[in-house]
Amino acid sequence: MAFDPIQEDCLRLILEAMRRERVYPLDDALFIERGMERFREDPAQLITRDVDRSFHLMARATEILDYRVPFLQDEAAIEREEVRAENYLREAVALDERNWDAHRMLNALRAPSNDAYVSYLLDNREAVERDVMATIEAADDVYSREYASDLAYRPLLRWLAALASRAVIAGQYRLALTVTEESLGIAPADPADIRHTGMLAMAKLEANAHDIKQYRSRHAIAYQIAGPLRRRHHVADRSPDAWTLLAEMCVAYRSFDYHGADRALHMLMRVYPDAAQALFYQAEFPDGIYARVNVEPGSQDELILAISEATPLLQEGIGTPDNACFSSWLAGHELVQRALKERAASASGPAGAPGRGTAGGDN
Repeated sequence: MAFDPIQEDCLRLILEAMRRERVYPLDDALFIERGMERFREDPAQLITRDVDRSFHLMARATEILDYRVPFLQDEAAIEREEVRAENYLREAVALDERNWDAHRMLNALRAPSNDAYVSYLLDNREAVERDVMATIEAADDVYSREYASDLAYRPLLRWLAALASRAVIAGQYRLALTVTEESLGIAPADPADIRHTGMLAMAKLEANAHDIKQYRSRHAIAYQIAGPLRRRHHVADRSPDAWTLLAEMCVAYRSFDYHGADRALHMLMRVYPDAAQALFYQAEFPDGIYARVNVEPGSQDELILAISEATPLLQEGIGTPDNACFSSWLAGHELVQRALKERAASASGPAGAPGRGTAGGDN
């Protein structure tokens, strides 16, 4: 799910090594295997250009900011790691002024507010697009064309994904949906997973169940499941993801269709069997600075991430006379409460027997 900076770093370095050594064809399995082994031993063995070192430093900063800092408890340790990551990003920009990921991440760290960050992303979007298109148009050999077919687009897709995500936080739902549609027009397979952000924006724009269905059908390539044993790849063949189900639930709840909301919740708890705790606590997880945090599709971590991103939906109803909201309805729902009780009973075990719990998510 989403982008893996280490994998992308490895792909870029192996492709450049192929260019240097004039290796062809590009699917030379033996060369790729050797390159991956050298990368695992020490990526520096493959770095010969400033542009590659720049991306590598940015990937190291991502490891720190998106995958290490969120799990630290000590404030001093957090500050040390953030300073180290920022230094990597500064060096990355100094080595390659066109490293838009590093520019964006630095601004995410420095921006005084989310609104200011959204403004920065809007103001510089055209420059990113021009740079990406220039790289693609300049591709004049098999190696450059391979890079242009996929890797060259990714900084733009991450830029648009960040813009859409932060626009939702800023309450600019129409902007978020517009940017989502533009990104899916560029990359229908949606490697950035921006479709999920678009789904949340649709729910906040008071879409109905038909609108959600049409959205998924319109972007069927992004929503399909690929697999060697599957022949059909229509959107209807796939169990809805957490973002879709939360959006459907919210839309039904807002329109007082409690039967429909119950149905969506039941499906969510079937797709994610250990969902009750996540639905009850509704913990907020820090946004990935590089891209949406990479989690296993269908996992508990994915559900936790989706619930966190759906915070604007969960707040539906706050401010009414009795302070009712979608969040409270969800946490107190009979299905959630029953599952929590069953889990507690299972953990305690029969009288006199040692307790045994089931494993939850990593977050």
